[in-house]
Amino acid sequence: MNKKSVEQLLIEIDDFSRKKNLSKRRMAQKLNIPYMTFKNWFQKGRVKRNPSPAYIKMMEKFLESQKETVSYWKDLWLKILGWWKTQHRYSTVKELADEIGWDVQSLNQHFENEAMPPTLVLEKVAKTIGFEVPTLDFVVQEAQRRTEKVKYLLLFLEEELRWFRDSSKEARDIFREKLDLDDIGYISSLLTMLGEEGKFRRWLTLTTNRFNFFKNKGGRK
Repeated sequence: MNKKSVEQLLIEIDDFSRKKNLSKRRMAQKLNIPYMTFKNWFQKGRVKRNPSPAYIKMMEKFLESQKETVSYWKDLWLKILGWWKTQHRYSTVKELADEIGWDVQSLNQHFENEAMPPTLVLEKVAKTIGFEVPTLDFVVQEAQRRTEKVKYLLLFLEEELRWFRDSSKEARDIFREKLDLDDIGYISSLLTMLGEEGKFRRWLTLTTNRFNFFKNKGGRK
């Protein structure tokens, strides 16, 4: 991505945060990007470093997911309008308004003008009448996807390590020769610390270890 494209991407991210009234810190949390790293991209009067390709991809995916979500809400509202015109569950708007806990005049205006109500109200209406609604934001969806991926990687890893556990000393010597124990220790420690947020935060602050791709054992293939 060229410099102009990166600048445009940051403008879109900044516009999104302003429209949602999100602080830089809150926006960084939604993107799962370290706050100081994110903040530096928007500071004026200093030399800026462009986001890394990984962070650029995260922001692009976030904006794409937001556009898809907005489109989904619009389509959902059209479905609700169509449902309302033919349904026989409620005799009046007041009955539906009372059930979702919203002002009857406001809800009636939205139905009459076919203008989409606030997302929270739209979600309540959809859930009440049995329509599916999006409940996961970008970060949660990404976390669930990656967690599932890690789960299968751990299952695969355990199977391979079990072979070395039950094999000969010579086989384990090859394991030690080819792999870097510091890298293994880092991964093991990271997996353990991710189990509790307080411990993870302390570990993240104190640890100086990083994954070196087994470079100490002959370099990366």
